[in-house]
Amino acid sequence: MKRASLLVLVALLPLVVACAASGASQPAGGASGSTQQLTVKSMDAMKFDPATLTARAGQPIQLTLDNSGSALAHDFDITTGLPQPVTVIAQPGQKASLTFTVDKPGTYTYVCGQPGHEAAGMKGTLTVQ
Repeated sequence: MKRASLLVLVALLPLVVACAASGASQPAGGASGSTQQLTVKSMDAMKFDPATLTARAGQPIQLTLDNSGSALAHDFDITTGLPQPVTVIAQPGQKASLTFTVDKPGTYTYVCGQPGHEAAGMKGTLTVQ
């Protein structure tokens, strides 16, 4: 009986050590470099939902724009404060995604760049910490 218990312990020891080691190496907020998933809905009522997003600096962001409207194309644009503009367009009733990274913490304004949509109130903020 003791020999069987010892064999089970020896067989499981590498698994226990591997699990403990991998958990210890990850930061509390997730693995460095892991992709952050953000989704924002665009609506024909000329608003984004949510109108505020939060992300971590230096980690890729996969943004999905979910156009829940039925009549108008909408987009998600950040044109100021970043080295290159960020833009994704979704047709009515469709989703579109893009991945980008913001290295510098700060607050960035996103808008719908379709004619008249920003002026009608279609804007929000992305806070990068």
